[in-house]
Amino acid sequence: IMGMAKAGVPCAELYLLAEQMVKENGLEAYFMGTKQQAKFIGHGVGLEINEPPVLTARSKEVLQPGMAIAVEPKFVLPGIGAVGVENTYIVHEKELEKITLCEESLVVL
Repeated sequence: IMGMAKAGVPCAELYLLAEQMVKENGLEAYFMGTKQQAKFIGHGVGLEINEPPVLTARSKEVLQPGMAIAVEPKFVLPGIGAVGVENTYIVHEKELEKITLCEESLVVL
């Protein structure tokens, strides 16, 4: 998904690609929750922690240069817990720039 995201890409395309990847791997029952699934994989970041654009299938917004977005897909496994990664990026003409400073290694609690 991150390789496809850049200025000019519709937010809905990113969500639909994530959803397609989830289905191809048989994980749709766990994607973004269980009974009450959240229907977004990310959002804008600015003056507020959560603000437009929202990366959802119904979004009409298109990524613009200079936007800051958080991408946060999650899986909830009943009886086990939640698994997720959230990173923040700056949108550029040809790519995203990751500005999250944390390492992306697996953390087991």
